[in-house]
Amino acid sequence: MKKIILLMVSAFMAVGMLTSCGGGGEKVANLENGKAVYDKACIACHWKGVAGAAALTDKARWEEIAAKGMTVLKEHALKGYTGTHGVMPEKGTCVDCTEDDLFDAISYMMHEAGVTPAK
Repeated sequence: MKKIILLMVSAFMAVGMLTSCGGGGEKVANLENGKAVYDKACIACHWKGVAGAAALTDKARWEEIAAKGMTVLKEHALKGYTGTHGVMPEKGTCVDCTEDDLFDAISYMMHEAGVTPAK
């Protein structure tokens, strides 16, 4: 009986540790929402590469961008960023976008460009 209780306590502790650490899983993008956000806000610059933005069809630029990883990209989209190619305005001018919306939009654009973000 003591072995069973000890085993149950160990199992609950392991589950608790995995849950508190995020379980090791990666966030999965909602590409449908990403397209909606892109169509609403990102398309103005990213469709053809206005003001130094990476055009949706510019795979080489998206590979360069993807190499930074999603954490950095989401931070740049959220707070704005000035780089060698131009300026990313705060939230890409999508003032009502959430962090999840931005993540989804970035993921959608990289998916359309045919690139995968660095880990």
